[in-house]
Amino acid sequence: MAPLTRRSFCGSLLLLLGVGTLTSCGDDAEEPRQKIISVNQPTKLPEWLTVRDAIEPSLWLRSREVGRLVLPSDPEVDRLRRAMHQATLRFFEDQRMIANRTAQTADMLAEAGQSERYVDIMTGMVDVADATVSKKAYGDMVQHYLNLRKAGMDRTAALASLTASYKAEKSQK
Repeated sequence: MAPLTRRSFCGSLLLLLGVGTLTSCGDDAEEPRQKIISVNQPTKLPEWLTVRDAIEPSLWLRSREVGRLVLPSDPEVDRLRRAMHQATLRFFEDQRMIANRTAQTADMLAEAGQSERYVDIMTGMVDVADATVSKKAYGDMVQHYLNLRKAGMDRTAALASLTASYKAEKSQK
């Protein structure tokens, strides 16, 4: 068995940690340096979140919104986390489904020339949900919102209309 050199030790250690090679571990100055690449970090964002995706829904939303993977410490990720927490208290769906429906809603609004940020869509739906006492289906609410927006209402009018309809539903019970 060959003796364990500094280079082979570093390479073995990095492989065990799930990291690519690092040629600067040894003293061979003539070899080119390589970047450390984590094999655990996704290189491409999934188009939609599935139950198998390990990425946090709020981090996925923000990354999707800007078109690249962002750091978990991004302040906008934190805003999305807070909105997501509020949404999970008011709707039946889990975070993954709320994230997917939010992204889908934003895509459809953008196609209609009415772009909205993900956090604004979520907080708008949370505000509407506050007009009722029971949990609602997020997917149903964003679909109603889309219908109102496609019918020509701006954001403020569509949210006011939804809020009024949920208040009327609440008073009928």
